[in-house]
Amino acid sequence: MLDKINWPELLIGGAIGFFTALFVAAIYEWIRKPNLVFSIDESPNEGQRNIKGKDYKWKFINLIVENKARPWWQSWLWGNVTAENISAWISYRDYDSNSEIVKISARWSSTKQPINDFGRPNWNSILVTSRDSIPVGESASLAVAIKTNKSENIFSFNNESYLFYPEYNSPYDTLWSNPEFEIGSDKKYRVCVMVLAQGHEYRKEFILLNPKKLYKSFRLLNGEVDSCR
Repeated sequence: MLDKINWPELLIGGAIGFFTALFVAAIYEWIRKPNLVFSIDESPNEGQRNIKGKDYKWKFINLIVENKARPWWQSWLWGNVTAENISAWISYRDYDSNSEIVKISARWSSTKQPINDFGRPNWNSILVTSRDSIPVGESASLAVAIKTNKSENIFSFNNESYLFYPEYNSPYDTLWSNPEFEIGSDKKYRVCVMVLAQGHEYRKEFILLNPKKLYKSFRLLNGEVDSCR
């Protein structure tokens, strides 16, 4: 009976079926992939507050992550997908050597602050990875860094940073600045942002500038080269 089998046709048919299945699976994965686009939040995110007789001034740098609708013909064929329960990590690197200085699980600034009704840190929120969902056509904000008038150093920022507040963290004298998250006081750093959504990873590089070492002068620019890979 085996001698009646057309082995060449069987092998060719099997190979065609195998690669067709791979192609269909790849198309399906691409269809269910949110169309996430990164941009720099240009709005001034500055503030000041007097705490225990000391004047604190600060500036945050954030990114905007938008779940952009696909072109109309793609939307018509297979629709758009909400980015659900997404998480993010940020790696801060030396500009010249690209060596990593610190890496954190990022905070979605568009989510609730991890503090309780008494204004104290909420450990249940702080210990959980920050996540958000972005419907099609909407965006969410991602915290990148903070700088205050109390230090020349830039600090990365996430939910753990809420533990470092002068009212309940004396004698440490820097607002929302975790010493383990210190990036440094150099003039330029590489910032690699990684977002995970529906099993897909999105990466984008930015340049963090600290030209005059003043809290108002530090800012973010789009990356020159993609060194996040």
